[in-house]
Amino acid sequence: MKLLVLPFGDAACASTHYRVLQYLDMLRKDGIECDVLAPGKMPRPAEIAGYDAVLVQKKLFSCRQVRNLKSQSKRLLFDIDDATWHPHGRKHSWWTRWRTNRRLQSIVRAADLSLVANQYIASHLNVLGGNTRVLPMALKAEDWPPSERAESGRIRLGWSGAPVNLRYLEALEPVLAQIMSEHPQVELAVFCGSQPAFKTTTPFIHLPWRQGGEPDAVKSFHIGLLPLPTDAFSQGKSPIKALQYMAAGIPTISTPQAGALELPGNSGCLLFAKTPDEWHAQLTEIICHSDKRKELGLQARSTFDRHYSTTHIFPLLRNHLLGA
Repeated sequence: MKLLVLPFGDAACASTHYRVLQYLDMLRKDGIECDVLAPGKMPRPAEIAGYDAVLVQKKLFSCRQVRNLKSQSKRLLFDIDDATWHPHGRKHSWWTRWRTNRRLQSIVRAADLSLVANQYIASHLNVLGGNTRVLPMALKAEDWPPSERAESGRIRLGWSGAPVNLRYLEALEPVLAQIMSEHPQVELAVFCGSQPAFKTTTPFIHLPWRQGGEPDAVKSFHIGLLPLPTDAFSQGKSPIKALQYMAAGIPTISTPQAGALELPGNSGCLLFAKTPDEWHAQLTEIICHSDKRKELGLQARSTFDRHYSTTHIFPLLRNHLLGA
């Protein structure tokens, strides 16, 4: 089989990396040849004819471009891991809303199959007339080997993320400051390309971001923090950071957004908190009970291995690509 991929971004784009690029070697070893074009590039009709399938990864091409892809493709696939029909960070104008929804409906109806990261996205695309299958986010287990976490008497709360998302951690500052005041053995570590702009002198350890440094940084945490925005866009997120915390074998406390609620696989390895009081209660419980931390950490790793490793997800991806 020959597959042509039209990606949303390049290798530095998390969405493109985790939905497509990390599987390329596995696909090629399984006999599926993959060509990945530059982001935004539209292939010529003659090029499309040489492929058994075309995969559009999240990019919302114009309706005319989608019609051309449909007419030339033997099989057209669409992959999406975000609720892109909702604004992210700033409001959409009526024109942007109209164009986004029109383009989304166009590719969803044209695609023979839409692969989505969670059921929240699937439900929306089904209303638009799509044929959807849930393909969860995943990580390579070999990048996250299990390891024993040393007990030094310190308990490290950890946050890992991009600078643009620091504001969600900063919103937790009053709770974190209170927790560290009540429990002197607790420290906060932040793995990021920038440092949080806390309003007070809340202490933290800055772990400077580096490419591929997530496993080492996250495995130094005892508890993972995943505060999320409560906007409509974030409802469709399947947070890759939650999977990283799970792969590292640590309990995670998260905002209860729809995509995040689907992640635990009913194992209870993620804890949820919405209000400051709930965050304080969950942190206090897990800080004060080391046995519970260890138990939740083991559940997290077990859930990751059974549901969210690329080894588990790859057969699903392969079968969807082949139309099996």
